[in-house]
Parts: sequence; structure tokens; C-alpha cells
Amino acid sequence: MSPAPTLSTDAAEGAVPAAPVLAPGTRLVVRPLTVTADGDDFVVGDPEQGTYVVLPGIGVRVIELLRSGLTLGEVGRTVSTEAGTEVDVVAFAAELVEFGLVSVEGAAAEAVPPAAARRWVGAVRQELVRPFFSLPAWVAYASCLLAAVVVMVRYPELWPRAADVFFLSTPARSIVTVMVISLVLAAGHEACHWLAARAEGVAARFSVTRRLYFLTFETDLTQLWSIPRRRRYGALLAGAAFDGVILFVAVLARLAQRLGWWVLPHPVYGLCGALAFVMVGRIVTQFWIFMRTDMYAVLLTATGCVNLWRVNQLMLKRTFRRINEDERRELADAPLRDVQVAGYYRWVYLVGMAAAWWFFVVYFLPVTVRSVTWTARQLGAAGVSTVTFWEALAFGILVLGPRVLPTWFMLREGWRRHGHRLRFRHRAVPHSMQAIS
Repeated sequence: MSPAPTLSTDAAEGAVPAAPVLAPGTRLVVRPLTVTADGDDFVVGDPEQGTYVVLPGIGVRVIELLRSGLTLGEVGRTVSTEAGTEVDVVAFAAELVEFGLVSVEGAAAEAVPPAAARRWVGAVRQELVRPFFSLPAWVAYASCLLAAVVVMVRYPELWPRAADVFFLSTPARSIVTVMVISLVLAAGHEACHWLAARAEGVAARFSVTRRLYFLTFETDLTQLWSIPRRRRYGALLAGAAFDGVILFVAVLARLAQRLGWWVLPHPVYGLCGALAFVMVGRIVTQFWIFMRTDMYAVLLTATGCVNLWRVNQLMLKRTFRRINEDERRELADAPLRDVQVAGYYRWVYLVGMAAAWWFFVVYFLPVTVRSVTWTARQLGAAGVSTVTFWEALAFGILVLGPRVLPTWFMLREGWRRHGHRLRFRHRAVPHSMQAIS
């Protein structure tokens, strides 16, 4: 899931268009923006583009005056009088133009960045899904998760184990079945994020991306920044609620057989064990906040940070190698709360990254190599008309595909970053305007 927006730097190939020249007589057109109070500041953004910034009250006042049709000079005189000090509205307006929140009156419309052009999904009506994310519903979801944990503690034999994954006649059939079910459940997890966002009246959009070397489905919940902080938690925790309910159903089915309430066919009982194993793993990994998981988004919301990930990266860069002057200014202008939280978050990040790469070397890479060789050997030895051939082919696609695609995403991201360094010079955002990411 993507709990917070990333200010897109995607651009069309070729020269970057020059920034418009602003003067006191310039009038600007303000896009439809949302303004949400957040402590002493305000989150201002364009939900359609998914671009949000944090502004002080005077910045919101400037936008209000620009929307009324005043020129930059007229706005500057007005806010300077109100503030009792000189306000450089032209420089501030230039930043608004850069972020795409306003445009020069009469200027040709610029192309929407590719990331912003992706369609927001908001087809489900708010009133239809709101009951599923009401207080009684959340009590039920929490009770399901708690009950599942209590049952597994009370009956340790029901605690899922890796061997539970292999519940069919062959390992290949078991793994392929579990992979297909995992994909369906992952889609359900992300759909719950979206539905919970719709319950709050905002839209979302879906994509496939990576976290380190893991392939992940992602729900872009950028528009949550347009609502108060206390209303964001439901959409951020909805996926975990879904996982908890599925875990409860799987554990309850196994408990019923353990207590003699019914007798399930062996494949069904085995499937419940496999589901429990998958769900426990999914819930645990949500707490890997060093990978920007759902719980990272909860942390971001609870601490009141707006740019924790970027601030953490800059602080680590400053610690381990020299940062350039632009980055130094950006870090100096970062919100104090982000800097304070990054002081301890960076240790979680470093320990988590070390553990993740240890897992990659010790487990992920060797298992991938063995899977490739096994698949190649099976495909080469079995005829196309045999069940073994098709089992091996399905195994290769469903198991190796999610391991190969993250590498492609990584290479693509590296190429884009390289292209941006060639075409752009990063400019620090003034303290009066902090981009959220």
C-alpha cells in the first residue's frame, strides 16, 4: 500500500519547459484544492494530481486571495499589511506553480504527469460501505484477530507451521495452489484499503510495485491527506482487519475439527492450515515499518510527520557520506517533528535493512536458484502432454514471476533516477512549503 504521496518527477522525454516568469501584475488560476488543518499548519493539495504540501496559515490566505482574482502584487500588499511584515508572494507563487497547484492565467495547460494521470477509483458510494467501517464493525474485526491469537496460544498444535503449506499430493501442486490463493487474498487486502477510503469519501488507485526484492500490490491512498488525521486510520488498518478475519476463519475451522464439531476432508483441513500460515506471515510483515508497510503509514499518521521517509534518507546520507548543498538545505528546512522521529526511526530502518538483506542472501536467493533449476529440469525431462510438465510450468510462472519482476522494477527505477539527474537540478523547498511524501 502507498499511504502518502510521492511528488512525481516523471517528465516527458526532451527538454524540460522553462518555468513561467512571474511579476506583480501576474494573475494565477488556482486548481480545485483541499485545505485541511493539521496542528498549526494546513495540508493543501490537489486530489486529482495527488500533490499535497504543508503550508502555514499565511500560505492558505495567499491562495484564497489568488482565487479571488487579485494579481500577485495586490495579494502581496494585502498579506504584508495583515502580517505586519513584508511577504514575498512572487517567490511563494513560483513554488505553487512548480508543484502544479496553480497556473498562470492564459498560459497553455501543461501535460499531467504520468503518475498523476493514473485513474482514481471511487465508483462505490460512500454510504454503502460506511457501515462496514463503523465502530461496531471495527470491534468485530479486532475481536476476530484476538480470538484467533487466543485459540493458537491455547492449542499450540493449531499454530501454523511451514509444513502446513504442503497439504496436497505434491509440493508443486501445494505451492501453486497457495500462490494463487495468496494473490486473491492480497487483492482482497488492497480492496479493503480502497473501500475504507471510500467510507471516508476519498478515492484510491491501484498498482503493482516492489518493497526491496518483494513484489507487492499497492493501494495509493494519497487522497487521505485531504481529510483530518483521526479519520485516516480506518483506511490504513483495513487491510490488516481483512487479514485478521481470514485468519480467524481458518483457525476456527481447524479448532472445530480439533473439538470434534465436524470432520473436514483432508484437503480442506490442510488448506485451512496453509491459509493460517499465509495470514500470520502477512500480519507479521505489516510491522516491518522499514519497508513502508501499512504500519509505517500508521506511525506516520500517529506521530504527525509529513516527510519522514525523505528526512530519514537525508539523515542517513549525511551520516554515511557527504550530501550536496541542496540536500543539506532541504534537511535544514525539514519539519522539526520529522527530524525528531527520524532520530529513532533510522535505527529501526538500519536493523530492518540488515535483516532483510541477510534473508535475501541466506534464503531468498538460494531458494530462487533451486526453484529455477528444478523447474528447468522438470520441463526438460517431462513431455508437453504430461501433468508434470504443466505443474512445473505453473510453478515457474507463479513462484518465479514474483521474484523476477522486482528486479525489473529496480532497474526501471534506477534508469529513471539516472535520467532525472541528467535533466533536473533539485531545488530545496522553502520552510514555508513542505512537500508531503
